[in-house]
Amino acid sequence: MKRYCRNCYHPLPYKAKFCAHCGQKDSDGRIGMKSLMGRLWNNTVHLEGKFIRTAWQLFIPGKVTTEFFKGKQDRYPHPIRLFAIVMFLFLFLLNSMLKDREARKDGALFSSTTIVETDTGDTVVKERSVSAYEQMKQKAMLHDMRLDWEKMPPEWKTPEAKKVMDSILAAHSERYGVDKPTVLDSLFQGPLDSVGFGFNGVQIASLDIVRYGPEEIIERYKFTDWMDRLVVRQGIKSYKTPDALAHAYVGSLTWTILVLIAIMSGVLGLLYIRQKRYYVEHFIFLLHFHTGVMLLLLLAILGKRWGIWGDGVIVWAAILPAPAMYFALLRYYGQGALKTFVKWVLYGALYLFAFFLSFLLGLLAVFALY
Repeated sequence: MKRYCRNCYHPLPYKAKFCAHCGQKDSDGRIGMKSLMGRLWNNTVHLEGKFIRTAWQLFIPGKVTTEFFKGKQDRYPHPIRLFAIVMFLFLFLLNSMLKDREARKDGALFSSTTIVETDTGDTVVKERSVSAYEQMKQKAMLHDMRLDWEKMPPEWKTPEAKKVMDSILAAHSERYGVDKPTVLDSLFQGPLDSVGFGFNGVQIASLDIVRYGPEEIIERYKFTDWMDRLVVRQGIKSYKTPDALAHAYVGSLTWTILVLIAIMSGVLGLLYIRQKRYYVEHFIFLLHFHTGVMLLLLLAILGKRWGIWGDGVIVWAAILPAPAMYFALLRYYGQGALKTFVKWVLYGALYLFAFFLSFLLGLLAVFALY
């Protein structure tokens, strides 16, 4: 009776234990725990061995891609898998740094004012930051307290009572870094504060931002233009929860960088059009290069967090990719130093433009969808 591979249905030779087409072991489909764990161990060690062997070579400009297209492809991890692993580690580090900062700043990722509280008795100094939205909420509360004070019967508003109220408001204002913290009569003289959203300068009163949700504000202010509605809706969400916007953008960095790589692969194809290379060759070249840059930044930031080296290493990690790209182009494309230099300068100028464009579009997409 003729046997077939259960995975790819390729005919199996007589007494064959493995499929010659896909490599899967011939079995009835049932596996034990020992076999399952053994397969996991082999795959993990195989991937980790390739990753460790490849990681240091990424710091040699153009080496991994040159070797990859010389036919030594099984020696290295799949370029996209390698990129995904490094990006996962890099984004995991960025998210942990954002969470650490939020914890240090009492949940205010984008803080506007730093306040130092001193307990003179025990000589304790506690520093904390207050977000712009938290200040706005405190201003709204002070405004309501002022209105409540004015509604009180005249016989209650004695000079002593007013002095007590002024002291309470001043202490509360100082605690949250609110401007004009001293006397009740000077708070919010004239129009109340407002916040501008979008390029059209749409102004929303601070009190309304605190008291109403985005949809209620859109209805109250009668915004009909879809762009104004989008900007107001997402702008208020980002104003109230800036940490959520930051985490959403960090999560989108992988796709933003891949779009950048895709664009610049086309640029390299035009710069080296006479070499008649496939698009995928330029794409993998840039994929390896950006993987090396992300790995370098990852190691620099980790070393800084662990106290191995200072801030200067992070600066160098941000500067080195530029000259490294020149040597990568020189090694991989094999042209002369002068020609490579001219193309490196042109590539660098176009890369900066594409970099800011892709990251701006990525930010706008996250802003519109998060």
